[in-house]
Amino acid sequence: MLQINPTSNDYTEGIRIARSSNGNCSGIYLGCNPNSTSGTMEGQWNIVNAPDGQLLIGVNTQIGQPNQGLVISADGQTLSFNGSVIAGTGAQSGSSNGSVNYSAGNPILWGVNSVDTNGGFYSDGPKVYWRAKPVTLGAVPP
Repeated sequence: MLQINPTSNDYTEGIRIARSSNGNCSGIYLGCNPNSTSGTMEGQWNIVNAPDGQLLIGVNTQIGQPNQGLVISADGQTLSFNGSVIAGTGAQSGSSNGSVNYSAGNPILWGVNSVDTNGGFYSDGPKVYWRAKPVTLGAVPP
């Protein structure tokens, strides 16, 4: 077990992992083989800062394979999952302009009144609709 007890009240203390000198990347590997210092195994999760600056999160061998796992771009502006851009500005596929795609691939636009009633979420201002049916917002009983 490793425990860090920071002594200041800001974000500058904690665990810091430098990039490797030969591969220019760094990572945290969860559920790895305790008898090995390299490779992956089934069920192992990897969190890697890639040489190009992207943050990659994937299981087993997804890290290093194109269009696999969860990827945050090097500039922090685009979020992709298995090759599909799910959030970000300037996206080439998927959603753009700060929107997020839900599972049917239809955009939810944050901070924008979307009045297009074709298939997804939209708003007429005070009300939100999903597939032309009003969405009721409120407390969920226990």
